[in-house]
Amino acid sequence: MAAWRTKFTPPFFIVLVVVYVSDLVSKLWVLKHFKVQGQSEQIIGNFLFFTLTRNEGGVFGMLQGYAWVFQILTAFAILFLLYYYYRSRESSLVFTLAIAAILGGALGNFTDRFYGTTPGVIDFIDMRFGSFRWFIFNVADAFICVGACLLAIAFYQFEKAEKALAQKDAASLQKN
Repeated sequence: MAAWRTKFTPPFFIVLVVVYVSDLVSKLWVLKHFKVQGQSEQIIGNFLFFTLTRNEGGVFGMLQGYAWVFQILTAFAILFLLYYYYRSRESSLVFTLAIAAILGGALGNFTDRFYGTTPGVIDFIDMRFGSFRWFIFNVADAFICVGACLLAIAFYQFEKAEKALAQKDAASLQKN
């Protein structure tokens, strides 16, 4: 039981809840203000728009019409992340925030897939760079990406710390 308390700390739950709630509230806001698929509103110049889309597929709109596949994959991903986080020896703040951000985003999209108005998720953040238009995404997707970047940083830190420990051990063996 002690491992539970040391892993699932207030920062973990705060980030998880903030990500989850901000995703759900943003989707409810969009659904209240946009009634038609494809309806768009300019937010910041020609760079940021809110455009209502319903993604019945996966990341970047792949496999449209197979929402059930992503319901199952998301459920497994959530369970895997919880298990991995709990069993991991690592407890750095970066690692904790990364897992919490990814889980919060996954839970937001998972909830939308099961309880939303369609089998998929609501996407609305529409970024444009001149004639280039990025994939439309939501708050959950953004936090999953942020969490993945933080996770990469955490893994880099783990590896760096392990190499330093190995060098220290090798140096101490040479002294003996």
